[in-house]
Amino acid sequence: MARPQEAVIADGPISRIEWVEEQLRTALLNGELAPGERLLTAQLSERFQVSPTPLREALHRFAGEGLVEFIPQRGARVAELSATDSRELTELRVLLEPACVVHALEHPSDTWVAAVASSAADLTAALGARRHVVAVSENAYRAFYATLTSTCDSVRLRRYATSVRDQHARYRAATLESLDREHLADLIGRLAAAATGGKAKPAAAAVRAEIELFAEGYAHLEGG
Repeated sequence: MARPQEAVIADGPISRIEWVEEQLRTALLNGELAPGERLLTAQLSERFQVSPTPLREALHRFAGEGLVEFIPQRGARVAELSATDSRELTELRVLLEPACVVHALEHPSDTWVAAVASSAADLTAALGARRHVVAVSENAYRAFYATLTSTCDSVRLRRYATSVRDQHARYRAATLESLDREHLADLIGRLAAAATGGKAKPAAAAVRAEIELFAEGYAHLEGG
């Protein structure tokens, strides 16, 4: 019987590495692999049904992004969360994300407007679900921002904003259950309305407000 991933992984080492990176990144960002958890290559190989080589390459790549730590004589583990890291990522997002959104608003289209509205609705529904699932909300959050910033014509700005947004995901996942999700949904609604209406300043303000909401929520967790 074919292994599950064979249907989606094309032949060749590059495509296999990319697939492993996507699966491992999702597990890291959504909190499926908890901060401080050891990342044993043998266990991960069995979990994802791949050889150790692409896993090692993926772990080293994630170490460069601050998602994974290598401990001498002990191997790899999921990087711990910290108040300092949260503040740094928040500061970077506040610098990059509004600028990326403003650039995106300079190149609207009917397709983009419809996609932003749809992804905002998906995120709002995930946040308001009776049985809230953090991973579902986080996936919808990243999908919303990917759609919102897709028309930003600065490749570097979009890439850096996405990278920092992804690194910040673990703090969002840690905070979502205790956060005022109704308020967050309201901010997302304001952001989507401002963006699709071509209103750059209100859109940028809504971006900063929702980023700072997560920062305040995580700071409360650390203090509590």
